[in-house]
Amino acid sequence: MIVGEIDANLEARITLSLIHKERSLAVLFLVDSGFNGYLAVPQSVVNQLNLPLATVQRGATADGRVGYFDTVDVCVIWDDQPKVIRAQVLDEPLMGTRMLSGHDMQVRWEVGG
Repeated sequence: MIVGEIDANLEARITLSLIHKERSLAVLFLVDSGFNGYLAVPQSVVNQLNLPLATVQRGATADGRVGYFDTVDVCVIWDDQPKVIRAQVLDEPLMGTRMLSGHDMQVRWEVGG
């Protein structure tokens, strides 16, 4: 089971460990039900883990704008197992619905819940 929390803005957040080669980093992700990808990581995480560019992907933002996004392959610890996923490089760390596919999520919507 992965345990997260509700922050002061009533947003669900989950900390996941990302690994690349011999580097690891704990990253706090916003659970974003409007993002249908796996994960999005900011450029600062790409730099800290020294992640190489995988591809450039066409996609739409939440406000409907269409653009092109860099992607990186990163190993995430998920269900206590390493899982390599392709993450988009965006402004903030996001966990999308594709990452949650096949899993249950239970949330108490109160600060610290």
